[in-house]
Amino acid sequence: MLTAVAFLFTMLPGTATAQHAKVYVVHGIPGLDLGLDPDLPVDVAVNGACTLQAFKFGDIVGPLRLEAGTYNIQISLASADAPCSNAPVIEADVPIMAAESATIIAHLSKDGAPTASKYVNDVSSIVNQKSRVVFHHTAYAPVVDVWMTRATEGLLPISWRVENFFPGDKAGIEILPRSWRMYFAPWRVDTVVFKKLLPPLVANNGYFVYAVGSIVNGTFTLIWNRIKGLE
Repeated sequence: MLTAVAFLFTMLPGTATAQHAKVYVVHGIPGLDLGLDPDLPVDVAVNGACTLQAFKFGDIVGPLRLEAGTYNIQISLASADAPCSNAPVIEADVPIMAAESATIIAHLSKDGAPTASKYVNDVSSIVNQKSRVVFHHTAYAPVVDVWMTRATEGLLPISWRVENFFPGDKAGIEILPRSWRMYFAPWRVDTVVFKKLLPPLVANNGYFVYAVGSIVNGTFTLIWNRIKGLE
């Protein structure tokens, strides 16, 4: 259950200084893909202390202000009666760098296995009153083409497109803060397998979008995290 890697930082202390990292954590594995509870709640022990209990698929935590360093975690399926009492299914050391903005997301690999990835977030200033959208391929899905159009379908051409987009890749664009729709199709195939209306965008905000779940199992969806004030 690498799922719980996403939540190791929730209860860790930290103060807001320029040298502290800002970390977001995302639970991006549907339990259905593992034959378990759809919410897949987990408990996480950090440096030997049970710090996180019953976190579920789709949850986002952050920003957490953490000192740079390496954190040891032990992960177990959630226990309501005695949190963190189940035998750990994974132990890992996770490094965090000073002053970075990062997201740790638990997700399915390209082969459908639970895994976790760390992405550094682009939180640089946005000019011309635009919004930043960064898409991450963290789903159990093949190489895809991804594109966006205005939410009013059929009236305007495609405004942004990325082809040959591999699992683990990310790509971003700065666009006008309006309503947009995102589409997915297998690489070089025009048949749309998934589309989703993004939330109305706000100027000088960043939207970090994660494709998660499985197309095969019908759990494919998007999770997005909004970071405000990129001015």
